[in-house]
Amino acid sequence: MSETRRVKISFATLMKRSWPVIALAGFLIFVLAALTIAIIINTHPFQKKSGPDGKDIVVPTTTARELVPRMLDGVQVPFEEAALQPFAVMVENSPDAWPLVGLAKANLVIEAPVEGNITRFLAVFDATTTVDQIGPVRSARPYFVDFANGLQAVYAHVGGSPEALSLIHVLSSFRNLDEFSSGKYFWRSSKRAMPHNTYTRIDLLRSAAEDKDWLTAPFRPWRYASSSESGDVRELTVPYPGVFSVRWSYNSSTGQYQRFQAKSEQKDADGASVKAANVVIFYSESQVLDDLGRLRIRTTGTGKAKLYRNGTQKEIVWRRRSGEWISFEAVDGSTVEFAPGTTWIEVVTTSAKNGSL
Repeated sequence: MSETRRVKISFATLMKRSWPVIALAGFLIFVLAALTIAIIINTHPFQKKSGPDGKDIVVPTTTARELVPRMLDGVQVPFEEAALQPFAVMVENSPDAWPLVGLAKANLVIEAPVEGNITRFLAVFDATTTVDQIGPVRSARPYFVDFANGLQAVYAHVGGSPEALSLIHVLSSFRNLDEFSSGKYFWRSSKRAMPHNTYTRIDLLRSAAEDKDWLTAPFRPWRYASSSESGDVRELTVPYPGVFSVRWSYNSSTGQYQRFQAKSEQKDADGASVKAANVVIFYSESQVLDDLGRLRIRTTGTGKAKLYRNGTQKEIVWRRRSGEWISFEAVDGSTVEFAPGTTWIEVVTTSAKNGSL
């Protein structure tokens, strides 16, 4: 008993004498753990996730207190806004529809020819953008469906060509928002004649995504970086026919390109100028499908392109596999960097060799 008592007294004495050391050690372990977590958060602002093709892609994964590049346009935003689902709206460009609405607020625009030598726009908006009117909204074409699918975007349109509707039908998990079957997310203006009178807006598109349980899915973003590089390429033209011919004029003081169409500065109906931080000329081939002149444009494989940013012109290459978003690289294979902000892709086509794509 006396031996046991001596052991207990010794242990109690040891604890009484050592507790300051133990407390200090615990405090140091806590501080070290906190510093380790902070370093991990601040030095790893991105993580890998599985993309729609099963491949790893890089997406922002830092805290809401920090700003990270938005996947859609590279603009610095809070973490929780960096990887939201895009909304892609099919906007027409017929002179009967001018002036258009909403293009000046788009984060990304793809322009491509349709039948009758007219062009059409895929105007893509981030979910945080406030746009109370977009349009006129018109019908789908297969190559625009390809681009919207690569972005994992909600695709808003009014019907479509037979090939476009067939493609939509076979695409798994495609976020199809057709006015013919989902009319409550659009409206028709009494101030415009049909078919140039259908419009939508961002809050309706957000409601559609929520009502249909369309979850955000990642896509492979481009690389964005600010640059002090500047050049003296002040003008570029896009050789669309007639009144659809486009000219972009670079303003070195703003770092933006101003769009001109039909020899006039292009503005939305509210007076907002259409501008871009990057303009890409995207070369491909087209094939006439029917007597109405509807087209098929190649969107997969590789092709030549030109990137205009900061007054410079660069020869680049585009690449795309089915179901993926477009990627761009320099002719030497290195990654292309875009200026943060709006990008316009101008699709320029030649007739396909041997009459087929």
